[in-house]
Amino acid sequence: MVDEMKDRMPELNETGMGRFDRQVGRSSSYKGSAKPKISLLEARKWAMAELTAAGLDEEESLDNIDFLLTGALQVNYGMLRANLTRVMPEWLAERWPNWVAGLLKGRPAQYVIGEAPFYGRDFLVDERVLIPRPETELLVDWVLSDLKKQPFLVERPRLLDVGTGSGAIALTIAAEESNLAVTAADISRDALAVAWENRKKFALQNRVDLIESDLFSAVANQRFDIIVSNPPYIRRDGQDEMDDSVVAYEPDLALYADDQGLALYKQMAKQLADHLNEHGRAYFEIGYDQGPALLKIFQDALPQAQVDLKKDLAGLDRMIRVQVDAN
Repeated sequence: MVDEMKDRMPELNETGMGRFDRQVGRSSSYKGSAKPKISLLEARKWAMAELTAAGLDEEESLDNIDFLLTGALQVNYGMLRANLTRVMPEWLAERWPNWVAGLLKGRPAQYVIGEAPFYGRDFLVDERVLIPRPETELLVDWVLSDLKKQPFLVERPRLLDVGTGSGAIALTIAAEESNLAVTAADISRDALAVAWENRKKFALQNRVDLIESDLFSAVANQRFDIIVSNPPYIRRDGQDEMDDSVVAYEPDLALYADDQGLALYKQMAKQLADHLNEHGRAYFEIGYDQGPALLKIFQDALPQAQVDLKKDLAGLDRMIRVQVDAN
């Protein structure tokens, strides 16, 4: 993983690299050809000085620095703080100026280190896929909770994840529910390449199929017990409401949709009855302001289905479930 991350690092910030080298030298009592050492605390302070001098928010900068350190060292935040006086490993000290240079450019910390946490697992991510968000964990929770309350009577229920990206949703559900047959689809070959790596990382090659598909195009004659999707749902002119780092680094194909962000939901609503088994359920993540519009879209497309809206922890509309009693 470290070598893979090295290949994806941005170019060195030469000025910052020089300052880092000088700090390493000042902090070392080395002799001969031995490489100088720096503590985690000193490296952390240096990174903070670089980021705040560039005008970046202090609290956000510290969060990003600690995210990189805990991720690189595979420790929790308490363990990091308890061991800040320890020497930074040589491999990390070599990469640290690169990583901080990435933060200075506004690159998300998850892309800098090449991983993002999701549902207790660390998923490989880069600019080919969206960074998994905590609100999407709530969507996974809803699916898993319903499976416990209302298990399917078939021996091996089938699940389709439409627009899988890094594979976070599909692979998480497959890992949590071993009796499911899971298919993860995406229109982007680049995204599927990342999902392939994550499938390998979590040893789910025999449990999850990856397919290239524009929504349901590659599963035209197939039906599933569960369909789940976190599709692009941001309207084309919605960038003013987004973080600069999202606009600059995350893939447009996975972010934006036509018709005020509703286009892909409308397409899936029209085809949903053709791809859900009897008593099947579909789950969608949605934009915080799209709830009423999407309730109507799914109810109009599937008059006999039960359509439920669910809020996130902030009290905002975030998910929709469509339950089909019979096709």
